[in-house]
Amino acid sequence: MCGRFAQCFDVQATADWLEAQPPAETPPARYNIAPGSRILACRVQADGQRELASLHWGLLPSWAKDRKLGVKTFNARAETVAEKPSFRAAFKHRRCLIPADAFYEWKTVPGGKQPVAFRRRDEQPMTFAGLWEQWTDPGSGECVESATIIVTQANTTIAAVHDRMPVILDRAHWAEWLNPDNQSKTQLTGLLQPCPGEEMIGYPVTRQVGQPRFDAPECLAPTGPLISTTIGQTDSIR
Repeated sequence: MCGRFAQCFDVQATADWLEAQPPAETPPARYNIAPGSRILACRVQADGQRELASLHWGLLPSWAKDRKLGVKTFNARAETVAEKPSFRAAFKHRRCLIPADAFYEWKTVPGGKQPVAFRRRDEQPMTFAGLWEQWTDPGSGECVESATIIVTQANTTIAAVHDRMPVILDRAHWAEWLNPDNQSKTQLTGLLQPCPGEEMIGYPVTRQVGQPRFDAPECLAPTGPLISTTIGQTDSIR
């Protein structure tokens, strides 16, 4: 799945890249985002313009009784997202892009678990396919806007460490995905495929990434060579 990722990009430059309005307040760079945090997501407003908005990571459908459901809904499986009650309304009407510099997965190795950072080989940001939703707290009346990241089967690079990965959408498919008038289940689910493995790299990073409070540039610093998809997996990330 995808339970940690980084958004340490220049916010204005990323908003320009996404052809979106920047957020009203620029958040700090984040190197180790965990579920329950605020994340930036690109969505289409009522006037048809794109905006980069700050959302709660862990989707809360409108019918949720309380915030606890968000603990389980930070990811949505591509294979079931169109039908699952927690996600199907958002899948029809409220899709988004979640820009990211990297995401982390863990590989079991002798002595514990080794975090591995995955990034684009060309060092450009990634755009995860996501959904967003609005929920009103029945107790306080507060309106909470939240999001989830859609995950699919791993490509050849990620499969060296984990069997799932975020759906990473190519720029050519952004408009198709974001268009709220596009409700073709066949067309939309067809986009939820793993990106080519050769477009990505992975490398081991500090085990401090396992601590959500550790949020610093050192999270993305390599501690070993790039992983390989052709040699023994344990040896590749020691």
